[in-house]
Amino acid sequence: MRFFRSLQGKILLFFFLIDVATVGVLVATVSGKAREALAEKIEQQLQLTAVTVSNDIEAQLTLKWDFMKSLASNTFMVNSVIDPMGRGDYLVPFMQRLELPGLGGDQTDVWLVDFAGRTIARNRVPADSPAHAVHFADEPWWPQVQDGKRVLTVTQREDHTHLLFAVPVLYQEHAEGAVVSELDLSHLQEVALRSGLEAALFSGQGPLFGFIPSEALEKVRSLGPTPVQTTFQQEDTIYLVEPLKGFPLQHALHWSLVLSVPAERLTLPLQELRQQMVGAGALLAVLFAVVIVWGTRSLLHPLERIEDTMRRIVDEGDLSQRIRLRSRDELGSIARTFDEMLERLEQRTAELERSRDKAALLAHITSAAPSAIALMDLQGKARVWNQAAEGLFGWRLEQLAESSFLAPMVAAGAREAISELITRASATGQPAEAEVTLTSREAGPVLVQLQVTRIADAAGQPMGYLFIMRDQREVKRLRESLVQSEKMAAMGTLVAGLSHELNNPLGIIIGYAQGLARRNTLEDSVRGAVASIERQAQRCAQLVRALLDFSRKKVPIRERVAVAVLFERVTELVRGQANRAGVSFEVLPPSPELPELEVSVQEIESALLNLITNALDATPSGGAVQVSAQPVAPGGGVELVVTDTGSGMSEEVLLRAFDPFFTTKPVGQGTGLGLSITRNIVEAHGGALDVKTSPGAGTTVRLWLPAAGAPPQAHRMEATAWK
Repeated sequence: MRFFRSLQGKILLFFFLIDVATVGVLVATVSGKAREALAEKIEQQLQLTAVTVSNDIEAQLTLKWDFMKSLASNTFMVNSVIDPMGRGDYLVPFMQRLELPGLGGDQTDVWLVDFAGRTIARNRVPADSPAHAVHFADEPWWPQVQDGKRVLTVTQREDHTHLLFAVPVLYQEHAEGAVVSELDLSHLQEVALRSGLEAALFSGQGPLFGFIPSEALEKVRSLGPTPVQTTFQQEDTIYLVEPLKGFPLQHALHWSLVLSVPAERLTLPLQELRQQMVGAGALLAVLFAVVIVWGTRSLLHPLERIEDTMRRIVDEGDLSQRIRLRSRDELGSIARTFDEMLERLEQRTAELERSRDKAALLAHITSAAPSAIALMDLQGKARVWNQAAEGLFGWRLEQLAESSFLAPMVAAGAREAISELITRASATGQPAEAEVTLTSREAGPVLVQLQVTRIADAAGQPMGYLFIMRDQREVKRLRESLVQSEKMAAMGTLVAGLSHELNNPLGIIIGYAQGLARRNTLEDSVRGAVASIERQAQRCAQLVRALLDFSRKKVPIRERVAVAVLFERVTELVRGQANRAGVSFEVLPPSPELPELEVSVQEIESALLNLITNALDATPSGGAVQVSAQPVAPGGGVELVVTDTGSGMSEEVLLRAFDPFFTTKPVGQGTGLGLSITRNIVEAHGGALDVKTSPGAGTTVRLWLPAAGAPPQAHRMEATAWK
């Protein structure tokens, strides 16, 4: 109680009461605003999630419906319905592999039905299974199909709700059969579960999937068959009803998506906010108490300091003592006058000491800085040249002091850029910065980030310029590497997508060709044409696999093989092309001591074929292409060399030669994937690739591969040493 009677105690109690009142008002105000904002935010998030999920469900249904329509109009399916001859040869295998696209498509039944409603074939069911003979003639929707109408309806089977698709197969505008499928609607729940909320699909009478409590179900039913987007709360749960407007509404399916979220998500953040604000208020009260104690102490402390300082001066004669009060009242004025009288005696000495310490500190900072720093006076001579600058450019300060220090480091092409930086720094008084190339004494051209700042004296008159130079070579390399990585990642994604899209039509073409080839009634000329179609389709499929390999970077299956065997197999494939092009093609016999390779023979052959084919294409008639092999040091692997006397490549073309889809060949004569796939194959085997070329002087491509039996951990060091 004695403490609160003092001035310090009274001030502390006053501010503590103000703090408590302020925190209470703040908690009440912020909690109310936060509740409204959070409720609005959760409702907006629910609405956005509902729209997204409903759009996804509609997209899944539209995708499957469009697939069924395209399947029913497919010539292959039409022929299978109207022509019973030879169905077993190709129809059943095709149907057994048939899947609908999208979620649940691999688990959806699909039937091909004739004009009488009898099953011709069914996916995922063996031909001798009883389920192969399902009849649809008694179904209530079958007459609509016979009239050529498409049917989409909801059915119940095996305690599950299914969506039945029935699309007539038309021939000369008459329904000769139909393609029928049943989609288990519970698969669509996977789309809703991605939102992280409880979800149900409501059909007007009840949920098609998911669970809705009885009280909430009655509320949803009361909204009518075509509700609008509605949000309501039932007990401790918030519900949002989102009608599906697109695909289902077009087919008279009045469906709505019902999302639910516990209401505690609204109250829990508010409780946490209140706790945090109360804690912050308590902390603020403690801080106020500390500040008040310190403030009141600071009011009484000046009187004690004045008394103590004057006592030491009187008793000890120590003129170095100072009161140094910062108060603006009368006590502060007296103390400052007294200090000023004492400070005049030591002012000059203190100024000299401070100047010397400051100069030493600045010199130490400049010397230890990681960036190259130089200070140039108005005559262009270097006055400061730190250790980083000496290490980067190779010159010492003594070698640059008598002439313009920029003269030996600035090439003719960079002088204008540096002059512009100096002009900008002088005109604006602000640092000017740019990337320029300077010359190192030993390393040659060096890319640096140069910052030029004007140095002025106390009167604002220019004294010189400060140059800060940061080495950008590693930054440039990392930047280019990042761009290349992003480019390759994008190309890999594109290639993988295109390859998957090409697989299905190629499979159908090969299936048709193989089915036709097994017919005994084909003429020999037609059979040869069918065989040619199959071979060409297989070649396309092989190209698709190569594209997939390019994007997947799979690990090849390897075997031991001699280099001579590889050369013999490749020579057989390219000898004809070389003869047609009028190019001399020579394969130098490899040395018998050449070690074997442990590789995927097919992939390495493909890599060699790509290199040789590029060489033949680049070499005019009368030129020469040579292939050779040689060992690289004892146990250092094998070097395969492809040399041509063709047109060669410029530096710009060489920089992009390994980019996917980059080619200099005319349209239709090259894909631009050869060198990219070749490099992927070689690197997957632990090898390396190097190209030496110049315009008009031909090209030499060296391909290094580790010898059989070499440990994988040694491949990277050997490849680096080989380059």
